[in-house]
Amino acid sequence: MDQKILNINLPQERSFEELKKFGFFTNFISEIETFLSHKDKFLLFKVSEDLIRNYLIQASHNSFLSSSQLIHLNDIKNFNMEFNSSFIFIDNITKENLNAKTEVFLFNVFNFCLNNKIKIIFSCSDFVKNLNITLPDLESRLNTIAPTEIKDPSEEEKIALITFELNQRGLKIGKRELNYIFNYHSRDLDSLLKLANQLDKVSLEKKKSITTNLIKELIQ
Repeated sequence: MDQKILNINLPQERSFEELKKFGFFTNFISEIETFLSHKDKFLLFKVSEDLIRNYLIQASHNSFLSSSQLIHLNDIKNFNMEFNSSFIFIDNITKENLNAKTEVFLFNVFNFCLNNKIKIIFSCSDFVKNLNITLPDLESRLNTIAPTEIKDPSEEEKIALITFELNQRGLKIGKRELNYIFNYHSRDLDSLLKLANQLDKVSLEKKKSITTNLIKELIQ
């Protein structure tokens, strides 16, 4: 049973090789490669940007598609605790997604995987101590895992990433237009990717290249 988790509009599947182009992913990729080659059973990473989290989970799952399973914490209603995978990816553990039901679910998954020698990668929006977990046994288990923090990218890295996403859509953008976006638009990656999707749609509909005027129309 494959649980679909990705809720962000990336134009195509991402891979570790593509992510290695961006320095801020290096630490995570190194951690994943070490984790998979050693006996450790659990890996937990903290990342605040939704887009970065989606990149990481997607690339990880794509790299081990035949042996991995994805679980979105928002989508456990009909989940059946029957794993035929070597690796489990549990995505988007946030304060908003944690409640009595999801905490018990995480606790049961943790124990099941521990007893059946299945590895788990947890994706959290914050450190465990800041998630306000109410189930003490779950909190104590998650606290046994040393977290890997994925730092937010710098402005230069955001520019490189958004340029990459636009190029993947067949769009070119100049330095002037990029400067305008970063001067007059929200700089968080989720908002920037939404703008990239809008530019893709509008430029196709109007058969125009990306210009400052076109960007103005979308962000005003």
